[in-house]
Amino acid sequence: MKTDTLYLETYGCQMNEYDSDRIQNALGASITKNPKEADIVIVNTCAIREKADQKALSSLGRFKHLKTKNPELIVGVSGCVAQLYGEELIRRMPHLDFVLGPRAIPGLPRLIEEIREKKSRPVETSFDVEEPFDVLPYHEEGKPTAFVSIQQGCNKKCAYCIVPTVRGSEVNRPVEDITAEARYLIAKGVKEITLIGQTVNSWKLERLKFGDLLRVLGELEGLERIRFTTSYPRDITKKMVEAMAEVPKVCRHIHLPVQSGSDKVLRLMNRTYTRSWYVDSVNRLRDAMPDIAVSSDIIVGFPGETEDDFEQTMSLVGEVGFDSSFSFKYSPRPGTVGNELWRSGERVEDHTAGERLSRLQEYQREITRAKNMERVGESEQVLVEEESRNDSSWLSGRTEHNRIVNFPGKKELIGEMVDVEVTEGLANSLRGQYLN
Repeated sequence: MKTDTLYLETYGCQMNEYDSDRIQNALGASITKNPKEADIVIVNTCAIREKADQKALSSLGRFKHLKTKNPELIVGVSGCVAQLYGEELIRRMPHLDFVLGPRAIPGLPRLIEEIREKKSRPVETSFDVEEPFDVLPYHEEGKPTAFVSIQQGCNKKCAYCIVPTVRGSEVNRPVEDITAEARYLIAKGVKEITLIGQTVNSWKLERLKFGDLLRVLGELEGLERIRFTTSYPRDITKKMVEAMAEVPKVCRHIHLPVQSGSDKVLRLMNRTYTRSWYVDSVNRLRDAMPDIAVSSDIIVGFPGETEDDFEQTMSLVGEVGFDSSFSFKYSPRPGTVGNELWRSGERVEDHTAGERLSRLQEYQREITRAKNMERVGESEQVLVEEESRNDSSWLSGRTEHNRIVNFPGKKELIGEMVDVEVTEGLANSLRGQYLN
């Protein structure tokens, strides 16, 4: 029996990357980078911002001519846009064969068989899936890093966020399944795993909480580093901080989205914490781990944000001193409270939001560059991940603080933990010299 060839495009966050690997494993298909060679084309989509879902829909439209030339080609859409629009996508796109929500991935082989046998165009977007984690992701032998999903969905109901709509309520994965997947990855050469979830540190099951999970994984032989993303400020507990500080394999980095420095905007966003709560959480982490790196997410131009609110965000960035941050203009998403505020006239004009975003990003670049320059002359332990994208005679990896380091070296070092002396601090990365 011929093995299918799959062309797979992925948009969005780490959860989508992980889901794409699960799609590949579920189908057992060989991967092609040329859609003209494929038996199956799948676009795995993101809906977190309007531009992201427009890009995904535009990508789907590109395959219409391929379907015309090859009627046996199966074209599908998965991920958050699939979940959000469902049947509407089938109506709008005659060349589309199926729509698959994130939790329906385990049923994908059956879906493909049904399409071929019955010539149907199924839409699978139910959250009522018995085993949402049933399919493990494909992992390339020898690749030193990997994601492990410990959670699906989210219970937080932030006013700007569409994730609960497209990924459902929070479902936490059993610790036995998490450790089994970690062992499977370690056997394939993985030295660093990143635990992923929408609010990863809210994970709990029976009497175990996130701090307990970190301790369990810290005992796994062969695993050298543990990361996790994305964390929620209200779920920074004493138990979690203690585990981070006491488990040597947990990296000294946390991604902790703040979204705004204004208490008024945080209330409008339904973030359930205040600015002072957030700063206190960061201080507790730094008291336990003085060298911890902190990164964040920030939204500019949320409905109702004034210039004073924005200046409070700017002052928070300076007060906390983020090592890096991801910042975006607010994007209205259907069915969210933020969208209703935006429609009611509370919107911040696009040019104003754009100007604020530029100021924020420039300020953050200055802070990041200064922190990177402070590392010059220091020796950093780096997990070498790949050849540099710009020059194959250089290698690229990350420190435990999640700083990217580029340095000259041979590809045989990929997958190794090496010491690198930092020689240059740049805006977004470090350069260094491998210490033999």
